[in-house]
Amino acid sequence: MNPPGLLLLQLGTPDHPDTPSVRKYLAEFLSDPMVVDLPRFYWLPILHGVILRTRPKKSARLYQKIWCDNGLSPLLHHSQTLTAAIAHHFGATLTTRLAMRYGRPDLEETLREFQRLGVERLLVLPLFPHYSGATTGSGIARIFQILSRFIPIPTLRIIPPFHDHPGYIQSLAQRIHTQGASTPERHYLFSFHGLPLGHVRRGDPYPRHCATTAELLAQALSLKKDRWTLAYQSRFGRDEWLSPNTATLLATLPKKGITDLTVVCPGFVADCLETLEEIAISGQKEFIRHGGRTFHFVPCLNDFPPWIAALTRIIEDELKGWMPDSNPTSL
Repeated sequence: MNPPGLLLLQLGTPDHPDTPSVRKYLAEFLSDPMVVDLPRFYWLPILHGVILRTRPKKSARLYQKIWCDNGLSPLLHHSQTLTAAIAHHFGATLTTRLAMRYGRPDLEETLREFQRLGVERLLVLPLFPHYSGATTGSGIARIFQILSRFIPIPTLRIIPPFHDHPGYIQSLAQRIHTQGASTPERHYLFSFHGLPLGHVRRGDPYPRHCATTAELLAQALSLKKDRWTLAYQSRFGRDEWLSPNTATLLATLPKKGITDLTVVCPGFVADCLETLEEIAISGQKEFIRHGGRTFHFVPCLNDFPPWIAALTRIIEDELKGWMPDSNPTSL
């Protein structure tokens, strides 16, 4: 039997930091009913008639601020580096690939490559620590849709959310320590991507997962309750979203006497527009402008060695029964 396949699934990114590329990406992303669940007859005219005429140009300028020198977006660069490290660890015992839910590497093309390689058992790792229908749910639904046309359909396993996995939590804590951002006099802001409350009311466990991560990370850092705050960033549209809002807090915390701030984005395992521009650039300016003194942004886990080690353990646990046991129990 051929080696199992491992698919690392990320959200997506434009190919280039220009208006046409961003428009193409946003059109695919914002057309997904699991991301924006408004009625199609209402939402699509707004999307194509208003948003895609104005937002891509603005977003392209933001992408230009953080684009990598190698010509890749930070999200793609860090995801590729992580995938290469995982592939190196497992070697020929596992066929490892990266794909994006939106954009490239294309998800369907990657699944068809697994098919051409004769992969009969496929393990999917959504690179989202916290389950949301708009991320993990949408990606898995798309995989099911594509694989339903395959003959034969491979045996499929999906790694569950790892928001409370000890290796993930310890990697975050070590990342903070290595950045010199764990001094006790600072306040910590754990900023997660936002989600409309409508998703939560329908049963999405996302805020519960985020709260668990924040609590466990605060424990790992030995933080008292008054030394950290959970918030949600990246609001879009007029719907009611999870609160408190990160941007609002960055403007109001200095007025409450919190002038030394460390910001961590645990929901993102790879740096991207939302972390590098929204938080590290614009967020820092907003905090300082409103009276903040020091602002410390902690980069995402990216290819941080403890994170790679933790992720390989997560993968190995899910591969049980598919891989040879390297330490068989003695009889």
